[in-house]
Parts: sequence; structure tokens; C-alpha cells
Amino acid sequence: MTLLAFALAYMGMLALCLAMPRHHRQLFNRAPSLLLQRGLRLLAGGLLIAIVLLDVAALGWAIGLVVCLGQLMCAGVLVGLMLAWRERMAVPMGAALCLIGTLNALM
Repeated sequence: MTLLAFALAYMGMLALCLAMPRHHRQLFNRAPSLLLQRGLRLLAGGLLIAIVLLDVAALGWAIGLVVCLGQLMCAGVLVGLMLAWRERMAVPMGAALCLIGTLNALM
């Protein structure tokens, strides 16, 4: 469950980054529309809420919130490093993390 939460944290942080024109232009060579920016921010907010719910359900309130904040921090650092060094791999890595996290949660 926590691997799925980390994958969702990565995708949420990536969605927040892609809502910014600078990072969206870096990956897709065009600025996002206003509607796309709002949609990405809404998606990121939903994913970040889902992370809290997953971690709290798996580990309880006391540990779940601490693990959630640690996952958010690590995911933010990982997204920042990916956008700095391997920007073209940021989106495929998120898809791979979500697939691995989902398979891990199902097992």
C-alpha cells in the first residue's frame, strides 16, 4: 500500500510541476492552457489527499501521517531531480511507478 502511495505522491508532485508554464514548456514545448493548469492542480490535490488516506488506512493515524509527509518530501525531491537531469523520463517513470505500486497493492 505504501508503494502505491509513493507512486501517487510522485504523480501528484509531477502534476503540480506540470501546472507551471515553465516545467510544462520544458517537457512539451508549449505552455499549458488555463483550463489545463487548473485541471492539473485539481488532479494533484486529489492525489495528495489519496496519499494521506492510503497511508492512514495502512499504518494508522500516528505513523501514517509521518510516512505520508516523508513520501511527499521524497517524491518532490525525485521529481525535481528528474526535471533537472532526465526531463524526458519524468512522465514514463511516473507511469512505471503507478503500475508497480498497483501490482504491489494487488498482491
